[in-house]
Amino acid sequence: MQVQVGISREGLSKARLSELVVPIPPLPEQHRIVEKVDQLMALCDKLEERQRRREETRVRGSRAALHHLTTDTANTVLSDNWRRIKDNFHLLYDAPGTLSELRQAILQLAIRGKLVPQNPSDDPASVLLERIAEEKRLLASEGKISTPKSLPAVKSQEVPFEVPEGWEWVRFGDVTLNRDAERVPVPSTVRETRQGPFPYYGASGIIDYINDFIFDGTLLLIGEDGANLVLRSTPIAFFAEGKYWVNNHAHVIDGISIDLLRFVAVFINAIDLKPFVTGTAQPKLNQAKLQSIPIALPPLPEQRRIVEKVDRLMALCDQLEAQLSQSRTKAEQLASAVVHHLTAA
Repeated sequence: MQVQVGISREGLSKARLSELVVPIPPLPEQHRIVEKVDQLMALCDKLEERQRRREETRVRGSRAALHHLTTDTANTVLSDNWRRIKDNFHLLYDAPGTLSELRQAILQLAIRGKLVPQNPSDDPASVLLERIAEEKRLLASEGKISTPKSLPAVKSQEVPFEVPEGWEWVRFGDVTLNRDAERVPVPSTVRETRQGPFPYYGASGIIDYINDFIFDGTLLLIGEDGANLVLRSTPIAFFAEGKYWVNNHAHVIDGISIDLLRFVAVFINAIDLKPFVTGTAQPKLNQAKLQSIPIALPPLPEQRRIVEKVDRLMALCDQLEAQLSQSRTKAEQLASAVVHHLTAA
């Protein structure tokens, strides 16, 4: 019998409530039913509380392990921390959502020089900086870029952590080429009449497809505005490849090599950008702030090793997350089946 009334605001009227048909078991059976329900509800409360405590313990353990992993500097301590995480991995990371902190820890180790060993035969980062400066001077003399502005050296109070020998602290603008001037925003109303095969990028990735392109090749895009600068639900730095269009909500970054750009992407995705973001209602990472970000620059061969290791570890995290999601889905399906059989009994 339909007893609920109302459309915009649903309710149960007194008249309809009085018409409700309720099966009444014998009084002794009512007592047994209520007693059983109370027992089952108490059991559910205990299981829920146990699960909550287990989750809190896991989160604390995971965060403590990752904190030690990313802050302890001695190689022997670092190895011990890795071993501790490995031995307790199944306890620390037993749900898809728990892997985000592990991913961030991998990035932190990467930009601190703790993810791969250093090679004394690598040319130091200072050699790479000279090469970048020379490339910029050449491009400026050919009129392909404007004369690079001199950026202030990174001060000691701006350095958040020590770096290995051969690395250099530099500004983002020292090692990259900015191509924001080539961006062209296209309103959504205009894009509706210009649909096509070329990706149209915004602050967090592809938002549409259009019938023309501005850029042709692999470039690094970095979100310029939006809540994602603070929330970090998706990577701030990401790559666009092939032929595509970019609006004015993503910085377009070029470099002397793809390897360098890939390491810069790892670094930007690893650090906290809040000190460089302006605005609260609409967070923004303007070009001047982006250019000023301090970056720990390794030798170029080490950059390649770091990025390769990060890619492998992130791929493993993706596989593990897929397995955990599948396990969680199966568990939910089983629970749903149990509930169905209980209600159908």
